[in-house]
Amino acid sequence: MKKTITSLILALTLTVFTAGAALAQQVIIANGCDFALHGLALVQTGQAEGDNLLSEPLPSGDGLRIDLNINKGIDLIAVDDEGNSVTFQDLDLSSASKVTLHSDGTASIE
Repeated sequence: MKKTITSLILALTLTVFTAGAALAQQVIIANGCDFALHGLALVQTGQAEGDNLLSEPLPSGDGLRIDLNINKGIDLIAVDDEGNSVTFQDLDLSSASKVTLHSDGTASIE
């Protein structure tokens, strides 16, 4: 619980600029994977890599609040402690308040 609170207190602000960017929207990225996330990057679909949003591992069941300036055509790349990655491709987060990432590469959007 303490890590969850710390993660939320230390929530990162992510700014992604594009032509016609939407107003910033807060979204919780929840780790529904069966492993801790040691890296999490958000990129526009088609980009190879992005900056790590995590300052410490995000345990399974915890979440991270971020601010989005774009909300369509997003890939989330989750990395485990061995460097293996799962990519959640071409997400439309335009009406999302929470995104739960699952180990099989699917995401539940609320």
